[in-house]
Amino acid sequence: MSEEVPLRDQILNISRHILYKDGYKSLSMRKIARKAEVTATSIYLYFENKDHLLHTLIEESVEDLSTHIEEQALPKANTIDRFKAIIQSYVEFGMSNPEKYEIIYQVRSDAMARYPKEKFRKARRAYELLVKTIEEGVKEGLMEVDDPVLAAYSIWAQLHGVVSVVLNGRLDSRINKEQFVEESIEHVIQGFLERAAVS
Repeated sequence: MSEEVPLRDQILNISRHILYKDGYKSLSMRKIARKAEVTATSIYLYFENKDHLLHTLIEESVEDLSTHIEEQALPKANTIDRFKAIIQSYVEFGMSNPEKYEIIYQVRSDAMARYPKEKFRKARRAYELLVKTIEEGVKEGLMEVDDPVLAAYSIWAQLHGVVSVVLNGRLDSRINKEQFVEESIEHVIQGFLERAAVS
């Protein structure tokens, strides 16, 4: 017999699914309660309001993304290998966890209370690891980059584009998804290393 999922986790799972399928405007405490087969009052035992629920969803999704990247990248002693592992594991997480990935980027800041600064700093953990890795690459003479923060942000944006195209069903039907992902990752890695080498 499978172990019963705690109510708090049920609420988060249902909320994440609603957001992924129907968007922020469709999310309500009543709808969540109905799907969880509990009263709306039960939800307020765990979450003060809708914003608190959203903050929790974002925070836990970011934590899972950061942990996944760190598990793949931190064991790599070689800077270039760690750089590649960060990029590959970012895309892997997005493809394997579409609901969690989308929740990180889907909810606009003006649609809810301002995300707490301390949580925002935690949310930058994986991104800061990429910045630090590029900085190390520069110190070791492996990369030539004027602004590691700008370089990391550019890479992050490219990776987000790759993942979003696939998750949103925007990929050209003539293109094999696995091949697209694999080659896109390689283009980002090699494109950056080649630019860095000649800059």
